[in-house]
Amino acid sequence: MTPDALAAAAVREVVELHEFFGDWLRPDGKPAFGLDRLVQVLADGFRLITPDGRILERNAVIGWIDTARGSRAEDFRIEVSDMRPVWQSSEAVLLDYVETQYGLGKTTRRQSSALMAAALTSGAPAAPLGVAWVHLQETWLQSAD
Repeated sequence: MTPDALAAAAVREVVELHEFFGDWLRPDGKPAFGLDRLVQVLADGFRLITPDGRILERNAVIGWIDTARGSRAEDFRIEVSDMRPVWQSSEAVLLDYVETQYGLGKTTRRQSSALMAAALTSGAPAAPLGVAWVHLQETWLQSAD
């Protein structure tokens, strides 16, 4: 995959997965796909560093999302914006974006940096868009409220 094609696939992956999270977490949400999609796109060694500084390994993230189904308010939604590749090659891309969550009259924002790799090099060959999440770092941003 060319660096530009990989970056475009990574952007699309971020958008699709966050749409899934929004639908999955709302009590009345109707996700376009199931939890297996998340399992397919997280590389074997995936790690998430939360805005609070906790480190979650792949299985912990999958387990949390699984048990959190329908746990947010009915007005819950997630938007991603300001996506830009910071670094890219034909095998991986480092993508920055802002994630904004809305619910119960509150807004939270986080700056995210995601390292994503071509699926065949990441150990996630079934990734639907050909790109897998390897590492994600999230940092709180000042509330928009």
